[in-house]
Amino acid sequence: MSSTLPLHMYIRPLLIEDAHEVCELESRGFPPEERASRDTTEFRLKTCPELCSGLFIRNVEGNEVKGEKLIGHIMGTKIPASPDHSQPSMITLESMGKVHDEASSTVGIHSVVIAPEHQKKNLATLLLTDYIQKLSNQEVGQRIAIIAHEPLVPFYERIGFQLKGENRQVQADPAFSKTKWCDMVRELVKEEYEN
Repeated sequence: MSSTLPLHMYIRPLLIEDAHEVCELESRGFPPEERASRDTTEFRLKTCPELCSGLFIRNVEGNEVKGEKLIGHIMGTKIPASPDHSQPSMITLESMGKVHDEASSTVGIHSVVIAPEHQKKNLATLLLTDYIQKLSNQEVGQRIAIIAHEPLVPFYERIGFQLKGENRQVQADPAFSKTKWCDMVRELVKEEYEN
């Protein structure tokens, strides 16, 4: 597979009009038990589109844009605080559904996916780096939480996430019990620019 980046690539917030393409990409990137439902996808796109980011390729002919194709996305919501507030918020079975707590300081990433034909080109790193930078500079929250399959932990660590341990709550669900899930957190720090 070529490592050349696609031409006319750009990142923008996802909209409710993108729901069909988001669901299609989820079906190509995740097994059925790990995919967000159409209903949950639409909830996220309507409720907090600023936490949902898409990587697109424009179809350009000459100087005219003929369309665009979604080749990667990140879907997020603000997840509720832990019950005793002593620990940072983590992804739970409940927060993986139609849940968004605007008062929360933790953004939960529910999916990061790149179309199979565009993988191995560092596009997930590009998309996540852009996402983290935007959330940091917009002061959307204090941290990002994610659950990751154990083999993906080194990938997320390279982007600044810290391993917090195994997520036994999600893994207790039979749909998610086939693999080890790891809680990971990354603090959001606004970049300071000198004049």
